[in-house]
Amino acid sequence: MKDLVKNKLKGFTIAEVMVTLALTSLAITFAYSALSYVQQLFYNYKSQNQFINEYTDFKKRMDFESIYSESVMEFEENKFTIRRDSLNIDLQFLQKVVCLKKGERCDTFHFEAKKIRKEYEAMLDPIMANKLLKSLSFEVEFSKQKFNFYFYKNYDAVVKLRLDKQK
Repeated sequence: MKDLVKNKLKGFTIAEVMVTLALTSLAITFAYSALSYVQQLFYNYKSQNQFINEYTDFKKRMDFESIYSESVMEFEENKFTIRRDSLNIDLQFLQKVVCLKKGERCDTFHFEAKKIRKEYEAMLDPIMANKLLKSLSFEVEFSKQKFNFYFYKNYDAVVKLRLDKQK
């Protein structure tokens, strides 16, 4: 009888193994859902960062053009030409993007301009009426948050007189 007790095999019961598997599967499920949540947060952060970079870059470039450009003219609906020295830059508002084209280079900003408001400089020449842009403002929405963009161009009298005399 003593020999039988000595040779008894020790191990886990089926119930213990099942409880261990159940707890392990719960731990894996929680870890997977946490990983999915972290991935979603990372994706949201990445898209927010891309939007802020593009919006800030566009704002800086338009501020630069406000200072150094000679004139900003609208020749078609929501299509503007920024004249600076011998260089023309085209600004165009499309349905979901804003394009800024300088020569062969076209920069695309991935945001939609909504509620575009324009104010024009008063001109004597009727052909130039509603062409010389004084201010431009619009709204951009990202993740249910609104950003207001505002552009203002102050013209010298010399520029206005020269444009009034062109025909």
